[in-house]
Amino acid sequence: MVFGILSAAALAASGPAPTRDDAGFQSVVLALHNQERAAVGAPALLWSARLARDARTWAERLAASGVFQHDGANTSEGENLWMGTRGAFRLEDMVSGWVNEKAQFRRVRSWQANFHRVGHYTQMIWARTSAVGCALAQSARYEYLVCRYDPPGNVWNESPYDATRLAANRRIVRSGY
Repeated sequence: MVFGILSAAALAASGPAPTRDDAGFQSVVLALHNQERAAVGAPALLWSARLARDARTWAERLAASGVFQHDGANTSEGENLWMGTRGAFRLEDMVSGWVNEKAQFRRVRSWQANFHRVGHYTQMIWARTSAVGCALAQSARYEYLVCRYDPPGNVWNESPYDATRLAANRRIVRSGY
């Protein structure tokens, strides 16, 4: 079973947000995700045009409706959502709202026990996830960032980490390296 999480991060404004057609959008999103993944030993994500199209469809629907919710018809892709005041946030600020959940994640015994507070972050670092695609859409007042993931993370009763890599890291720590 896959669970999605909602976020309306309240971060400090630091410049205009990119449009979904911005040439740097894809590279910024990938770099931010892969930086977090590298920190926990998860393999880098690849960009998926299919996931980006799916994300764009949902982001545009959110912007048109003014409703902030997960796509209930989406049963095969992970999904992170962000919403904020139009033009007030950089892409880095939007994604950092999800990244900042790692502080909460470090304090919980299980991501499942607190998935409403850590689920964006765990989706970003989920070791079995291999691809991401994101899109940004705007209404008159708000921007909506949607990222889709394949395979989806936040699978109940599973760990976000690669068990083999974790075991190797434990051996390294124990041996003093």
